Formats: sequence, structure tokens, C-alpha cells
Amino acid sequence: MNKATITEKTVLIPTYKSAEPENSRFLLEQDQLFAKANISCSERLAVLNQHKNLIEDRDTLCLAYVTLLNENGLYKEALNILEHHKFHVWEGGEGKIAQQYKTSLFALAEKEFKDNNFANAIILAERTIHYPDNLGEGKLFNVPDNRAYYIIGKCYKELGKRDNAYKYFDLATVGSTEPEPVRYYNDQPSDYIYYIGLAYLELGEKEKAKKAFNNLINFGKKHINDKVDYDFFAVSLPELEVYQDDIQKRNEDYCKMLITLGKKGLEYSN
Repeated sequence: MNKATITEKTVLIPTYKSAEPENSRFLLEQDQLFAKANISCSERLAVLNQHKNLIEDRDTLCLAYVTLLNENGLYKEALNILEHHKFHVWEGGEGKIAQQYKTSLFALAEKEFKDNNFANAIILAERTIHYPDNLGEGKLFNVPDNRAYYIIGKCYKELGKRDNAYKYFDLATVGSTEPEPVRYYNDQPSDYIYYIGLAYLELGEKEKAKKAFNNLINFGKKHINDKVDYDFFAVSLPELEVYQDDIQKRNEDYCKMLITLGKKGLEYSN
């Protein structure tokens, strides 16, 4: 969709909304168009906050709202909705709700860690390992928990419980350190490799850590300019968008993220 078309529609959707102000689908489409037009997360959240009565009418709209809360640093507010709203994941959007659930919990766990509330941080990190029923989806067998185990290990280290700390650092190193592309629901983002590297550093295995970080950098550089597309017969696309997403840009952003994480890890290694 070209920019002119997006601009036209960002004007039209509010017109439709004024005709049917209680139509949650129009509100959802307006937000998705705002995102395509690069309107800031804070502005988009402000618009949705004006229509809070509609947010939970539609799962996709509720997820969009929760995502914006997280992106604006309002993790407690996001988690409160994720704990109480009953989501219904059918054909599309799988994985996105669980990802926002983990985003909220990890951010809150890391805040508790910085505030020296290590017991609270452990509880929050542990909650990411199992999904509550109201999220409407189970946890896939290949979803990594390296970040959770690493945070728990760091907490036990600060609490002076050395054996427990090393136990969780060991758990945090489990898994492949070879990054993979992400296109479908069951493809897991390779950012977990960053936490494998950090755990290796805690265990004193510097060379293994560097290898993990370099793998992230090398993969990102190698694949950032790949021409990507969906398989014609794909049945597990994690999409909720009314308007087609730019998967080329998504691949570029993903590769940039892996490169950034790899370089950050190498800085810790020096």
C-alpha cells in the first residue's frame, strides 16, 4: 500500500467512525492505518484511550491496545488486561498475545531486579514460563525460556544463593546458538541467543559467549538484504492486520535487532 493511499484512508476511517462511533472494527482499522502512516505510539494510545469502552469488544483491538501500553512503558496496565481478558485465538494472531504477556512480565521483573526486589523479580520471570488459560493459546514446545532462566539466575546470585544461580544459568544456556529467520507462528525469534551468551559469561565461559554473540551479528549481516516472501500455502501466519504488512522491512528490522544484541553482548564480554 503506497503512502498516498494510507494518507487518504487515515482521513476516511475517522469519517466512517463518526457515522458509527461504537463500531470497534473501525477503531481497529484506524489504529492500523495510523501505524502504517508512522503516527507515534503515544498518539495512537491517546486515541484508543478516548474509546476505552470499545477496547475489549474485539480481541484484535484489545491486543493492539495492550501492545501500545507496553510500547509506552505502561507494563502494569498492560499486564492487568492480559490477566483478565479472555482471548480467542483462531486463525491468525497466534503468538502475539503470549509475546505481549511476556513483554510485560519481563519488563516488570527487570524493574524489580534494579530495585533490589529479587524475590518479586523471580516470581515475575517464572510466570513467563507457563501461559494462563485466558490467553487462549498453549505454549509451543520450541518456545525458549532462556531469558527467564537468566533473570532468575541473576536474582539468586544477588541473594547469595550460588548453587541456585548456577543451576539457572545452566538452564539459560540450553538451546541452539544458530539464529534462524522468522516468518511464521512457530518460528521463534533468535533474540534468546543473547541470553544464552550472557549466561555463558556468568558461568565463566567467555569463548562460548562470544561465539553466541558473533552468531547473531553474522546472521543479521548475512540476511539483512534477503528478498523474503510468504509461502503460498502458509497456514500459520501470525497476522491480525487488515492491511498487508511489509515483511521485507520486518526482516530488515529483525536482522538489525540481532546485530545490535550481538554487539551489545560482545561489549559485556570485553
